[in-house]
Formats: sequence, structure tokens, C-alpha cells
Amino acid sequence: MLGSRVTLFGIPFSIYNGQQLYQVSCDLLEEPALYTMFFVTGDQCRQIAEAKRLQKNMERICWIPGDSAVQSIVPKRYRHLAEDCSIRQYILKMCEYATDMGLDVCVLMDDEESLKTVFDNIRKVYPYLQLHGWSFEKAKTSENIVNEINSVAPEILILGVNSGELRHYVERGRWMTNARLCICVGEGLLDEMTKKKKWFHNITMSRTLKRHLRKYNKREQKE
Repeated sequence: MLGSRVTLFGIPFSIYNGQQLYQVSCDLLEEPALYTMFFVTGDQCRQIAEAKRLQKNMERICWIPGDSAVQSIVPKRYRHLAEDCSIRQYILKMCEYATDMGLDVCVLMDDEESLKTVFDNIRKVYPYLQLHGWSFEKAKTSENIVNEINSVAPEILILGVNSGELRHYVERGRWMTNARLCICVGEGLLDEMTKKKKWFHNITMSRTLKRHLRKYNKREQKE
């Protein structure tokens, strides 16, 4: 079996290197059911841990350490695997697979500017990919977004939206779409494609996560 499992903040993370994650994702695309790959950032760990409804609805979700802050709290024996997994590289490899297999890919972002940036980055590498995209800025409501997605019926759905919309999608919206693989990357994809540096934020968040993880584990032991 590929990868390893590590539970942090009650989240059952799957630890893969980049190639393993790609292989697992390609295999899941062969399944008839919808699967979700959720890249968790440091800002989201405590939110997910406290989301009781989400904790009860983790069916067919693969949780991936999504930034260096979360990767830093993965046990050392697995950390090199987590650090080998880049959101941008993973997305581009999945787009390559989609191009080769003739699959449709849909990108959903918060606003039109972000959508254009991601679109241009992908199109530059894979000009013949069947690529579609929408933004909440233009669609206005989640219902409109779901209708647009289902009108295309993409095999791969990439969500680069804010944490609130991601959580809403995972809790409620994912069962309404007819995609086969949903990739939740939040703002991480845009950050990597624009080469936005967040080193100071991630270092600070890493320290904060380690402190909160100790408190979380103590509380769980008492309960």
C-alpha cells in the first residue's frame, strides 16, 4: 500500500511523496464514486478539528499536508515524503494525465483575476487540455456554480477558493457535483503559481501549530 497515515488534530492525514500522490489520484479516477483530495494548510487545521459535522462526513476524503507549516508537524520519519509534495507540480501532473486521457478539468476560484492567473499557467503548459473555469465573483451563488460544473461534467474539479467555501463544499456541495476527483487546494495553488513568498507566515504558523497540537493532544488524553 502506498503512503502512510498520520493523525494530527484528529485529521487522518495521508502522507505521500509527489509521485505516490499522482499514482493514487489516477487510480481514484477509475472509480465510479467521487473522491476528494484536500490539501490542508496551517490556518485550516484547528478549523477542521473543531468542525464536528465535517469530522462525521469524511467519507472518501484524502487529507494531504498542504503547506510547510503542516508538513513541519508531521513525524520526522514521514516528513521527507510530505515535503516532496508540491501543489503546483501535482496539479500540472494531473492536467498532463487529463490531456493524455481526454478528460475535462474544471477550475473554481474566488474571483476572475485569480481564475485568469491559474488558467494562463495551466494553458501555457497544456494548450490542448479540455479546461473550464468559473469564479464565485461571477457566479454569485453556490447553486449556480454546481449547475455550471454539472453542465460540463468534468472528471477533475480543482477548488482554489477560500477556507469557508472549501468547508461548505466538503460538508454539503461535493455530493451535488458529478466530478470523479475533486482537488481542494484553497489559496495554495494561486500562491505557488504566482510564486508568492509566505515563509515568515509559515514559520510563525509552524510554531503556533506545534503549540496547539500539544494542547490538543493533552485535551484528547483527558477525554
